[in-house]
Amino acid sequence: MTAASSTDLLVRPPDALVEKYRTRAPRYTSYPTAPQFKAIAAADVDTALARGDGPLSLYVHIPFCKTLCLYCGCHVEIQGKRSIGALYVDGLLRELDLLCERLPPGRPLAQLALGGGTPTFLLPEDMARLIEGIRRRLPFIDAGDYSIEIDPRTVDVDYLNTLVNIGFNRYSFGVQDFDEEVLETVKRRQTEAVVRRALESLRARGDFQINLDLMYGLPHQDPERFGRSLDIVTDLRPSRIALFQYAHVPWMKPAQKVLEKSGIPQSDVKSQLFALTNDRLRAAGYHAIGMDHFALDGDELVSGQKSGTLQRNFMGYTTGAGLDQIGIGVSSIGYFGGVYAQNLKKREDWQARIDANELPVERGLVLTDEDLRRRRLIMALFCNFAVRWPAGEDYGAELDRLRPLEADGLCVLHDDGVDVTTLGRHFIRNICSIFDAYFESDVGARRYSVTA
Repeated sequence: MTAASSTDLLVRPPDALVEKYRTRAPRYTSYPTAPQFKAIAAADVDTALARGDGPLSLYVHIPFCKTLCLYCGCHVEIQGKRSIGALYVDGLLRELDLLCERLPPGRPLAQLALGGGTPTFLLPEDMARLIEGIRRRLPFIDAGDYSIEIDPRTVDVDYLNTLVNIGFNRYSFGVQDFDEEVLETVKRRQTEAVVRRALESLRARGDFQINLDLMYGLPHQDPERFGRSLDIVTDLRPSRIALFQYAHVPWMKPAQKVLEKSGIPQSDVKSQLFALTNDRLRAAGYHAIGMDHFALDGDELVSGQKSGTLQRNFMGYTTGAGLDQIGIGVSSIGYFGGVYAQNLKKREDWQARIDANELPVERGLVLTDEDLRRRRLIMALFCNFAVRWPAGEDYGAELDRLRPLEADGLCVLHDDGVDVTTLGRHFIRNICSIFDAYFESDVGARRYSVTA
């Protein structure tokens, strides 16, 4: 077997392999992963913020949702009054002031991502004030990537025009599926017409990058139903598609327990759904990017994969390797100067810290040299399905643990690295966990979603 490339078609793994390697493991949107974060000294955060230079990436977390989707694993706050968004914007801009006091002057913004929750829960005037406030503090570069997650049920043409006018150039729509029974079961009542109308409105305004988020592993999904949804997706032809496996973690998100009554697809069905999606999207002209993204020619992920600037963070796959990422808002996570920093999760506590003129960081991690080396390995595997390490680094113990996976055709081992095969892409989380110095199977079983 050879290493996987962007032109390989995935094959459905044998059920016996799926069962053999079915376990719980991180998705590696960071390394070390968030469960390793702990109390961190304010001085360590200040030092890390002060040492960087060059353009920045900024993530803004908007936690509010009007209703709860039962599959949701994000940090959300259910709110009926959108007016609360104005106070939250006040807090975000004050938090950004506190960060700018610690950053070297003159650092522009190359990437902006608004996630949630539902960013478009904010009233249009509050959204405009937020973006204008960010722009005054961190000037946008001309060729930057400025994105926002959108629940298509929350926007009309006027709101979309506001987003265009204030500078967003990438729009990511949470769709998950188009099947009515699936959406009714997960309490996300959303029609194809609503999504199509939003995309047509944006395309009438310009040539913007449009993403669709899909989710597989939800109740009632099967290849026939999901195939019909994929027909709609390929007809809508977004520039990028994120295909997420539903993470069933009811011990963390109790609302998910309800979905068990409707039957969650087993591993064999989920692998069928993933392979079906890969084949259908690749046949429609999409490139497979990393573990779970797909993109058309012209999308930055395609060029990023070819140039080696692809990276993985808490938003999934993105470009801009080397950019310091700053996070603002409740629960947001930043990575800068070799430090992870996560904000307080309770909005009242977050606000109180800001009112005291302190950064609202709750926990984080100062990475050691060993952490940084292993982070490089794991991110290379997740982004490129291959890694080589320099002379002097020894991962003999990890190679020994990978030999059974090599025997099953999941990877090809070398003295100085690992190549993941096309079949092995299905098991990339298993492979990466072997390089995770913190991972233990008993810990993983309590904290992480299943790998297949």
